[in-house]
Amino acid sequence: MTIFDRNWESDRKINPKLIVDFNFAEAIATEKLDGMNIRITLRAGVVVRVEKRRNPTKVQKQNGISNPWYVDAEESNTQDKWIFDAVKNTDFSEVQDGEWSAEAIGKNIQGNPLQLENNQVFIFSLPDWKARITLKDVPTDFEAIKAYLVERKSLLNEAAPIEGIVWHHPNGEMVKIKRKDFS
Repeated sequence: MTIFDRNWESDRKINPKLIVDFNFAEAIATEKLDGMNIRITLRAGVVVRVEKRRNPTKVQKQNGISNPWYVDAEESNTQDKWIFDAVKNTDFSEVQDGEWSAEAIGKNIQGNPLQLENNQVFIFSLPDWKARITLKDVPTDFEAIKAYLVERKSLLNEAAPIEGIVWHHPNGEMVKIKRKDFS
């Protein structure tokens, strides 16, 4: 959920009205990565399942389905080709067995906004990996966030701009804002 009110009827621009009841002081701010949300299942350091996120269609939303879910990605499907390339290019040897939410990022994914040389997986659900994209001293008021997002560079590539910020509260709640929300 975005943190500021948005004009949904016309230009979709945000305004300074904060619309979330969220405790920013207790939350951890991380860089929002612009890629493809996936989930991988590991067993003994080997990826045994790759899934991609599906968002509900307009019809499903009208029927009360509002949360996304995961479906299996298929290596033979050309739409999933770069997801599997990202998996092949990532070292999972230090990752314990389990299901991990992640982001497939890189040169063939979402226009490569991070300007990476190859496709790879970033497991944002792993505490050690999440620490690599944790932001310090992030403002929470409208004008300060706007300025911060214009100036801030990615923690994964200092030559690329940051896409946005995601705040993670210990109770599981998350809120976000993107740089493009201000344009």
